Amino acid sequence: MLQYPERSTSTPAVSETCQRGGTGALSDVQPGITVVVCTRDRPLQLANCLDGLARQTYPRFDVLVVDNASARPVREVCRRRGVGYVHEPVPGLTRARNLGARAARGELVAYIDDDAIPEPGWLDALAQAFADPAVAAVSGRIRYMKTRGDTRMMSDEDAPEGIALRPRGSFDQGTRDWFALACFGGIGDGGSMAFRRALIAHSIGFDERLGRGRLLEGGDEHVAFMSLIAHGYRITHAPDAAVRHPFPATPAWQRAMRLRDLRTSIAYLMFLWFEFPEHRTDIARFLYRAVRRRATRMAARQAASARLPRLQALGAMLGGPLIYWKARREWAATSGHFQEQANQPLSRLLQSAGTPR
Repeated sequence: MLQYPERSTSTPAVSETCQRGGTGALSDVQPGITVVVCTRDRPLQLANCLDGLARQTYPRFDVLVVDNASARPVREVCRRRGVGYVHEPVPGLTRARNLGARAARGELVAYIDDDAIPEPGWLDALAQAFADPAVAAVSGRIRYMKTRGDTRMMSDEDAPEGIALRPRGSFDQGTRDWFALACFGGIGDGGSMAFRRALIAHSIGFDERLGRGRLLEGGDEHVAFMSLIAHGYRITHAPDAAVRHPFPATPAWQRAMRLRDLRTSIAYLMFLWFEFPEHRTDIARFLYRAVRRRATRMAARQAASARLPRLQALGAMLGGPLIYWKARREWAATSGHFQEQANQPLSRLLQSAGTPR
């Protein structure tokens, strides 16, 4: 990992928003990348992730760990590996992701989960996709690996129950069903993605009402993808930019994950329905297709021991609306607090964390 000075050249093809943000353009010189790793109480997995990042072959990148209200701070883990560290005291993955983008030094900001491990060419593949100056973000492949028992430690065995490969492609407003593709995972997921820093840090950030650590704990990266396309930008999926991510190996853990995902999906659908009424036709069309095309296929793929009991599945579905309405009350009650935190100068947050950067 090389340290590098911040550049100030602008990217004219990515619109005036990037120019105002001061991001660098892709040119003959490879762009600097800041890899942001948001973490909370996973020191062992974080160490493995950082070791994987140290094996990246890309010539110009640095690593910034955002410690999101951990009970056991990982400052020492970061110091030993020579990576940047900043502390986000308010729980919430989107809070951490936004702080990481603001503190980033690279022209591009890449995100990886703290329990994931990048393949050696991950950053090279992400950067290559930004060769098109109209591309504002890139999603990569997540290779799901079976875990060892009930732990989050990955084995060397692929999990066939994981998400299927997405083909390489680009998405913009000219893409059919772009809203549904972006919002429902058709473009990519948050465990392997990168953005032009000016956009994600200064213009289109992550919605802090969503994400892990909040009541409605999913969909934040998908809403970010959708927002970029809605503002006229293009997103590319690069399957060569791969990371390995744990997938539960035991039927009990798989059922728990599916129940949680079912509850969150219903709540997320309600969020989209009320927040984006102009796209209700797109949402309804997606739901119709999903029920008709995917439900039977997904049920057939699951092992019998991992299938959801009907009563538990019904309870999860009914729990989704409850989560959404609780989340709405939470947003109303905490909006002032979060706005106050967001308005803090970045230098103050960095100083309070004692970051070596």
